Amino acid sequence: MNTAGWIILIVVVLVVAAAAAWALMGNRRTQAQREHAEQLRNEAAEKTAAVEASRREAEEAAARAEVARAEAARAEQQAAQAQQGVTYEEARVEDHLRSADRVDPDVDTRADDYQPGEPTTTAPPAAGGTYADPADQTATDVTGRPLAAEDTADESPHEHRHAHRGDPA
Repeated sequence: MNTAGWIILIVVVLVVAAAAAWALMGNRRTQAQREHAEQLRNEAAEKTAAVEASRREAEEAAARAEVARAEAARAEQQAAQAQQGVTYEEARVEDHLRSADRVDPDVDTRADDYQPGEPTTTAPPAAGGTYADPADQTATDVTGRPLAAEDTADESPHEHRHAHRGDPA
């Protein structure tokens, strides 16, 4: 074989060796890519399980929130009904007080400062009684003389401000 033949043979062997190396490297690269893809799939599967657990927790929390909203709505409705009952009872009590005030000769229901159940009388108390002037916190007897502290000790501050006492002091 002459030199040209050897050169051609060497070039052909090198080309075949390079092609074989390239094919072998491609197989290794492809295998590495397959392994990497499998690893990514496994990680995704693990994360999918965690996502599903999170989804279940979120759904359970949403269900608990819905139950809480329903309970809150029931409680709000009960509170509104209770308030309506209170308002009704307050109106009934005020109606009774107004009825009592209408028949009480000592209560002026036409006075500007009239409040149901609170005396608005300008009449002096019965003889021997005490009278408390709403503008003046000092209790007096029917003659207008201030009473001693022990004479008014059994009266509440409310009685001092608003009413007369018919019992002798």
